[in-house]
Amino acid sequence: MPKRRLAVHGIAVAALTLASLILPAAGAHAAPPADSCTHNWSVSSGEGYANGKYCNYNTKVVGTVHDTKADGRCPYVRGSLSNGNHVDSDWAGGKGKSRAITLYAPSGTHITGISMRYISC
Repeated sequence: MPKRRLAVHGIAVAALTLASLILPAAGAHAAPPADSCTHNWSVSSGEGYANGKYCNYNTKVVGTVHDTKADGRCPYVRGSLSNGNHVDSDWAGGKGKSRAITLYAPSGTHITGISMRYISC
């Protein structure tokens, strides 16, 4: 009898060890929660245009900025924040170039508006 209990116990330990190796790996690859993007935005200027969506209760903005003119000016997007500050996107450089953008509002704030700006490039 003791041998049989030992054999069953050994199988149980092996099964638990195998499960502990497999299960955390599967959980580690869980997808992050999806963004809730509900409102569209679009802005333009003489240097280009941009469009996208407000997400997660206006705490994130996603979109694309496009340069439409060969004028040495590269457009970017500025997000105005509820605390009076702002966040800027990367710029798109050279006529016909585009860049995907993402703006994040710092904790405790949200994005209240979007405008187009440019830099000399």
